[in-house]
Amino acid sequence: MPAVTGPRAIAFPGQGGDWRAAVEILQAQAAHPLVTALVDRFGTSDWDALDGLDTAVAQPVVYVAGLVGPAAGVDATLAMGHSLGEITAAAWAGAIDPEAGLDLMIARGALGTAGQAERPGAMAAVNRWEAPQVEWLRRTVQADLGGVLDVAVTNSATQTVLSGDAALVDAAIERANEAGAVARLLPIGGAYHSSLMAPAVDGFRAAVESAVSGPPRVPVLSSTLQQLLGTPEELVDGLTRSLVLAVDWPATVAAAVAFGVERAVEAGPGDTLSRLARFAPELVIDRP
Repeated sequence: MPAVTGPRAIAFPGQGGDWRAAVEILQAQAAHPLVTALVDRFGTSDWDALDGLDTAVAQPVVYVAGLVGPAAGVDATLAMGHSLGEITAAAWAGAIDPEAGLDLMIARGALGTAGQAERPGAMAAVNRWEAPQVEWLRRTVQADLGGVLDVAVTNSATQTVLSGDAALVDAAIERANEAGAVARLLPIGGAYHSSLMAPAVDGFRAAVESAVSGPPRVPVLSSTLQQLLGTPEELVDGLTRSLVLAVDWPATVAAAVAFGVERAVEAGPGDTLSRLARFAPELVIDRP
């Protein structure tokens, strides 16, 4: 595994990356080969005609915008990504051909869509509550209604994302808001980072294995494992498991710092990660 030898990381957001900012990047880079490949996959370059709330659309768009945006050319000694941003990080680090990564991202979105058809899922952000309050909510909703309701993402000490059966997510939102939290449904079609995605793991692993072509030139830090992924085998396993495992962004930031990183550059649309940095000030995350 390559060592982390410098102070700067590059960080890529997940689907929370700003849709309008992503579209502006694609418009500015219309002649880029990866943008033209995206146009070919979608069959249109009219970005305003696409549904930015559709996971099958948003995930490939955020991926491409991250790789062709203004920060994509920065030097870094570690790549990291929030949720699906791990795939972008692996492509930036050279372990995945960018166009193969685009197809992998499309496959990831399609798996979510297929899962929705069989068993509708959803994701919700719960703000203002710390982990024990969210865990009490999760367990009581699950006990009352049955089904799946998992912690999918920890963004900060007071922002948690729940994922699972749509009915349970709706109930959690209602109960949380009634009890003083601020909870909202996320515009994501699928119960990512929950056990509802487990049936898709085998298909996703095959897609990841096809996409990963070699070791990354710098390590990729997993936001679900908090481990450095420095070999093709580690990347395949880490990226595959990230479909089901929970993202812990504060722990990922702490791991980056422990590996010697002092600053990071957010290389995707919007400013999601630089805004989260105020909750984990040990690592400064700048916009380019």
